Amino acid sequence: MGLTLCIPLSLLLTLLAEPLDRTLPVSPSFPEGVVAGFEAHCYRCHSGDQVKGGFDLEIVVEDGAKGDPADWQTLLNVLRSGEMPPADEKGPGPHQRQALIDTLDAWQRHQLSLLPESAGSVPPRRLSRTELKRTLKDLTGVVIDVDRHLPADASSAGFDNQGGHLSPGFVEQLFRIGEEVARAAVISPEDEGTPKKIYSAADLETSGGIRKEGDHVYFFSRGSAKTDYQFPRRGTYRFTVRGWGKQAGPDAVAFRLNVGPQIKETLTFPETRAQPGERTVELRVQQGLRPVSLTFINDYFRPEDPNPSQRDRNGAIRELIIEGPLEGLSPTPFQKFALKGGGTPKQKLKRGMSRWLPRFWRQEVSNEQLKEMVDLSIRASAVDSPAEELLRSALIAAIVSPRFILRTEPDPAKLKPGAVRKLNDYELATRLSYFLWGTCPDDALLDLAKKGKLDEPAQLIEVTRRMLADPRSKVLAEDFATQWLRIRDLKERAPDRKIFPGFRNVLLDDMQKETVLFFDHILRKDRPIRELLYADYSFLNGRLARHYGLPGQRGEGHQKVQINTPRSGGLISHGSVLLASSTRQRTSPVLRGKWVLEVLLDDAPPPAPPGAGNLPAPGESGSDLSLREQLEVHRRDPACATCHRRMDAIGFAMERFDAVGRYRGGMIDTKGKLPDGTQIDGPGELRDFVKNELGFRRSLVSHLMTYALGRGLNSADIPAVSRLTRNLKAESTLQDLIEAIVLTDAFRKREVPE
Repeated sequence: MGLTLCIPLSLLLTLLAEPLDRTLPVSPSFPEGVVAGFEAHCYRCHSGDQVKGGFDLEIVVEDGAKGDPADWQTLLNVLRSGEMPPADEKGPGPHQRQALIDTLDAWQRHQLSLLPESAGSVPPRRLSRTELKRTLKDLTGVVIDVDRHLPADASSAGFDNQGGHLSPGFVEQLFRIGEEVARAAVISPEDEGTPKKIYSAADLETSGGIRKEGDHVYFFSRGSAKTDYQFPRRGTYRFTVRGWGKQAGPDAVAFRLNVGPQIKETLTFPETRAQPGERTVELRVQQGLRPVSLTFINDYFRPEDPNPSQRDRNGAIRELIIEGPLEGLSPTPFQKFALKGGGTPKQKLKRGMSRWLPRFWRQEVSNEQLKEMVDLSIRASAVDSPAEELLRSALIAAIVSPRFILRTEPDPAKLKPGAVRKLNDYELATRLSYFLWGTCPDDALLDLAKKGKLDEPAQLIEVTRRMLADPRSKVLAEDFATQWLRIRDLKERAPDRKIFPGFRNVLLDDMQKETVLFFDHILRKDRPIRELLYADYSFLNGRLARHYGLPGQRGEGHQKVQINTPRSGGLISHGSVLLASSTRQRTSPVLRGKWVLEVLLDDAPPPAPPGAGNLPAPGESGSDLSLREQLEVHRRDPACATCHRRMDAIGFAMERFDAVGRYRGGMIDTKGKLPDGTQIDGPGELRDFVKNELGFRRSLVSHLMTYALGRGLNSADIPAVSRLTRNLKAESTLQDLIEAIVLTDAFRKREVPE
């Protein structure tokens, strides 16, 4: 695993406890030199009856070490960035400012080292749609399109794994999901054989140049007829299409049969309406709900042809028949596991539930709970139902149970609010599995929980390393990284085709996959965190390489590619990031600067003041000015100037890339000057600036910790965030950070809420 495996556990645990620097001041009051600096340069605006920005610095100083650590961090941020004092106020000189920062930083570090690290309280959280889909697959082997049933998850603190509300509508849809899973996971005696489904014209959804007439779907131009089909098992399926064509031109009518995104077969119909044809093809299909569609692919229209019968080619479909799996349906692996052994249907159900229900509920199941679920399943089934029907009812009941859909950590009744307790081993196993895998604990993890050994630090680190080595840890790239970097919904940010006519929307998937594979590589190969900014490689397919103007790469699959051109350099050069931080029409130094501050530096600017307005769109008054000139006009408003001085300078450094992520040569002004006087010119200097900022490490720590805990951070978490941030060194890896997070009190304990 690289560097992490070379660190003895004893040393790792030592590193987690930041040593207290005994030379630091021990007074709980702000240092006199810092207070004097505030009095000279800050109190005029930030004390008294009318404080600017709602930040009363005098009260912060009076509170001293009893105050909010978030306020201390705010002070350091604005001093380091040069935002405060503003340009129109007299500020300290460079040396005085640095002395002020160093003294305040030393005082803050000391005070944070004296504060206990908070366990925090995580409320019940509902499984997100992606978590639910993975969990059902791992428990039953069934892949289901959860998105078709449930609304999109709301995002909180930047991530979608923190929802907790169960509305009646949600529970109803969850019941539908349970029914679908039960039908696919449990094959009843009546189901055995080869299922067959016939779709008539009326059953198919249509789009494009299509019209339904009677028992046919007519294709007058390019269009599609589709349905969604739940393939109950991986296997061979027979697809039969009955249709004909109104022939014209040199070729016969042709349709493309699409099964999911990957399987495509061309079916040709030289027949006419007088004698329709039938085409059959057998294809291997994976289990799950997949779209099946027929697309008319060779429309032909020549109105000038002297022969009327040769002017227009059209197609027609009468039926689509899906049969399979041809191997037949037999009991599924889950079903065999759940109904193993003899006895009456009730006996088989009870014995099986004692094995699989603890995995569904991620906890031990008492005899009373087991009896309750068995009785419920029997009441929900017809009299004298076979064991398979009872199992279906039990499966639905288990899925709609709050113990399944909610991740709960109930506190013993004897504990009073504010008390801190260790998570039990099952709760810890659940936190680990959804953090690192985005799904339920596996048998090995539950076995450790049952033995009560998971909470031992050495065991916890060993388990974490095993889980990170497992391919399922790719979820950290797919779920965490895409949400942290704000590229998860990239498909919704397709650029304006009028301005970028050559851009194909398939590139949006290519760009997102590049970043996912890149992050996963750095995590799984235990590479230093700095490679997020400085890597001279990426993961490209031929289409994306051509878009970037990089020669040599071919094929649909992404591969690791060395990039020794000006566009190399980690996340800042990824098309996904560059497109997500632009408008649909052009680059935006404001959006890109804001993205760097919020995502990479953990220093989000305040919301724009009311009436701040936007830059003129192309064609509007003022749009004839250059982008830099437009922003200079915008910054003349004092309410906008403070934030824009930082955002714009950072954003202009990324102007070498256009709105769709292509590197631009020529005369482009990429210079910017930060409020503290730091000069940045181009993406290379921007990377250096970000790397040298403590905020980059703090951003990675705080975002990953938020995702791991499934809750937003607060002031009580600052001591832990500060320690983890300062313990990240030049060669530290994501695995180092993950191991440190799972050993924190915030991850291993909880505080009883009020």
